[in-house]
Amino acid sequence: MEINWPVLAYITIGIFAMSGFFKGWWKESITTFFLIFLVLLLQLPPAAQAFIDLLNLIFAAIAGILPESFRIILADFLEATLGVGTVDGAIRLEASDGGTWLIILLLFIGLAIFIGRSRLPGDFRVGLKTIYVPTLRGSLLGALIGGFNGLLIINLIREYLDGSRLLGGAAALARRAAPAGSLQAIEVPNFTIMESFLPWVFIALGFIVLFAAFRNRVVFLKDKDGYRKIDYRAPLGYNKHEMSPKKG
Repeated sequence: MEINWPVLAYITIGIFAMSGFFKGWWKESITTFFLIFLVLLLQLPPAAQAFIDLLNLIFAAIAGILPESFRIILADFLEATLGVGTVDGAIRLEASDGGTWLIILLLFIGLAIFIGRSRLPGDFRVGLKTIYVPTLRGSLLGALIGGFNGLLIINLIREYLDGSRLLGGAAALARRAAPAGSLQAIEVPNFTIMESFLPWVFIALGFIVLFAAFRNRVVFLKDKDGYRKIDYRAPLGYNKHEMSPKKG
């Protein structure tokens, strides 16, 4: 089966731009942080290996407190569904495996969504006292950052599928030669945004967005005794709404 890569890229960027329009720029900035972290690891293979080693240590510690029968079931499930290797029932990730990074990418996107919804709730869930609704300006900026996130995601996916920039890239790429009948991308551009100095430009932009998100949400105040305390405010481009308690 063949996939037209430019069409897939346009769809990905469009979906994230639309998502950013409805969520606003602040929530999209959380996703930007995680994506920029992955771009940074792609440029620094030793740091990527250290990150994977840390995850493996955490997984080993978790596996050590689980019952042996449960570890065996979990290991079989992970290997059968996600292709994740295990050692003594503990997840064992490989920094040279693009599949490992694709899973981390999906987990990071999910984590960013959770943080955004929990720290800046924007829907009318039961029990919420305050919600934040993006204004038109916040939505347009969110669409811009969302499109930027979509661009990063599609390029990260390409790098992980290609594998040449991962640790042991050439050998890993040879091991992952696509068998006949598998999914294949067509019209893949020769140039990616992960080449030359561009990744560092995007990393710098990502940190600027993160700094703006922090400054717009967190404020340091002094109480009557002169002590500093942390408070939170509605970010620029959001309207804060206090929910009225329901009367019984």
